[in-house]
Amino acid sequence: RRVRQNMIFAFAMIAALVIATFFQLPLWLGVLGHEGSTVLVVLNGLRILWEPLPDFSAGNAASR
Repeated sequence: RRVRQNMIFAFAMIAALVIATFFQLPLWLGVLGHEGSTVLVVLNGLRILWEPLPDFSAGNAASR
């Protein structure tokens, strides 16, 4: 689910920045928008590490 969120957000930001270039968006603002969105995507992806791992112990057959 988070991968899909990240992909949609990243493509939406790129599309918005491409459209903004037609309205004379300054280069520094485009770079700031791109790099800022990259940081947000990475931080959202790191949230996956905070989720607990499923219990695959031998006594827990229901989780298989």
